Amino acid sequence: MLKKIAALLLVPVLLAGCSAAGDVETLLRAPQLSGESAALQKALNNYLGGSATLKYPASGDFLSPFAFGDWDGDGTDEAAVLYTTDTTSSNVWLAVLEPTGESSWRVSRVVEGLTSEVQSFSAAHLRDTSSQQLLAGYVSPQGDQYLVVYQYDGDTLSTVISKSYTDMIVADFTGKGDTQDLVLALPPDTELGGVTLQLLTANDGEFRSTQTLNLGEGVYSSCAALHAGTGSDDGMYLVMDAWTGTSSLVSDIILYDEATGFLQPYRPSGMSDIQRSTLRYHRELLSRDLDDNGTVDIPVEIDDGGTLQTPMDKRLSFLLWKDYTSMAGGNSKFGVYDSEYNIFMELPESMHGNILIRSNQSGTGWLICNAEGTTVYCEMRVVDPADNAATGVGNYLRIANIGSQQLQARVVTSYYGLSLDFISQNTVLLGSN
Repeated sequence: MLKKIAALLLVPVLLAGCSAAGDVETLLRAPQLSGESAALQKALNNYLGGSATLKYPASGDFLSPFAFGDWDGDGTDEAAVLYTTDTTSSNVWLAVLEPTGESSWRVSRVVEGLTSEVQSFSAAHLRDTSSQQLLAGYVSPQGDQYLVVYQYDGDTLSTVISKSYTDMIVADFTGKGDTQDLVLALPPDTELGGVTLQLLTANDGEFRSTQTLNLGEGVYSSCAALHAGTGSDDGMYLVMDAWTGTSSLVSDIILYDEATGFLQPYRPSGMSDIQRSTLRYHRELLSRDLDDNGTVDIPVEIDDGGTLQTPMDKRLSFLLWKDYTSMAGGNSKFGVYDSEYNIFMELPESMHGNILIRSNQSGTGWLICNAEGTTVYCEMRVVDPADNAATGVGNYLRIANIGSQQLQARVVTSYYGLSLDFISQNTVLLGSN
């Protein structure tokens, strides 16, 4: 029997582009280090006999060159530092340092990374409950990505796994409770495409690959993102967003089968074609935990949500977000998506198929009306708060900041369930998780 869906242990690790790493490094390198960070760099510089340049990862658990944790399981936290030097290769190096006293450190081991940029940097209990393994994602100038899992035992710093990959996620998929599992999406290796997922988990004290699962051959071109969440029976499930070409996205759902010890595709009741049921054409519409309840919601573009008048039909779409975590098909949330600002605004289900949306008079947003367009229920707009003309007439509430602009809302005619409080709590900027 499928063990659907264990408590979510780690937020999915999604990888940003090479330029993000450079931007972060530029922003964060300037401030002077202090305290433990300064002591770590001093110990590293003494060890190298020169000055190390710190490297900032773009994503992961650690958004700093410095990471702290009990890597070897001895009960005392060690440190890890990402850096480059002028005297060695251009690749990133990883150093593990042991504490030698109050604010004092010594370099224990160093190892050369695979490329000059660090895409992600994280730690997880992959092998046992006491030690932590370091996961470093590297990216080449050509955009190829490589994941290395490092194991430090107090004496040596060894490579457990080194793999080419496109995405990864860490969570307790196998339900062990005391260790975490790693799932990698591997680059396509056949002309037919598809996505290969690799499950790596702890067995008899060793962390190793236990399964590869091929999905969507002839349909998927590559993996767009991986997500993990909990379902109605408190089990863990994995959602994979995949490209079906250059512009369309679909999703697949994978569960761990406790009886066989393998991941396998899951098809919710009544869903015969998961690709058709989850198809969307906006590249930004990745699955996510939309309402922060621990489940992964999958967005679907629908054509029966209502009427979109020109020019709003070029910018807006009606969406349903579904979590598919129960045999009845899970929960769904209806609303409208603004592709220009990557915003989803949830609407009462009673509006589904019964509304018309048109541009507001100033062209800064849209009006949600009854199906005939004769009654305006609310207005949504994006304006510069410093612009006096944007103050307008009416009681506008700031919903969110979008760069230097504000997303604002006002209720024009009362509609049951559509209050300013509801709009504020259920409007999501999809660019942030």
